[in-house]
Amino acid sequence: MQAFNHTVFGALVAVTIKEPALAIPIALGSHFVMDAIPHYGNDPKAPRGSKFYNMRVLIDGIASILILVIIVSLKPADPGLIIACALFAVLPDLLWPLALHIKQKGPLWDFFKFHKHIQRESRSGIFVEIGWFVLSALFVVYNVRLG
Repeated sequence: MQAFNHTVFGALVAVTIKEPALAIPIALGSHFVMDAIPHYGNDPKAPRGSKFYNMRVLIDGIASILILVIIVSLKPADPGLIIACALFAVLPDLLWPLALHIKQKGPLWDFFKFHKHIQRESRSGIFVEIGWFVLSALFVVYNVRLG
């Protein structure tokens, strides 16, 4: 999934499960569950490392930050937990650049192999991304407003 979807779902975990000791690991685990669902990726018009791909990653990062700003501006009960859960929900993707600089063995490399193995990317997954985002965002706003 795109980072903005991991971000909003991490926020949803935080507003649903208010106990940090549970919410943060669940937010982290949600990353892998979401990546196993068919989602947008592997666009032959935007291969990894291309200008278009890099622009898409930049826009995704900016969108993730804006989403967090909007959610926190709604004045939730625990904005710190929302930020923490959003960060942990995105964290595995933030580690990808590290894969380019480590030896291809050991537990960290095994983590990257696992993460790559569970990915279910397709161009048509954009519809899954949009639906996931809309539903997650609606539930976050609903839970924040509830209070």
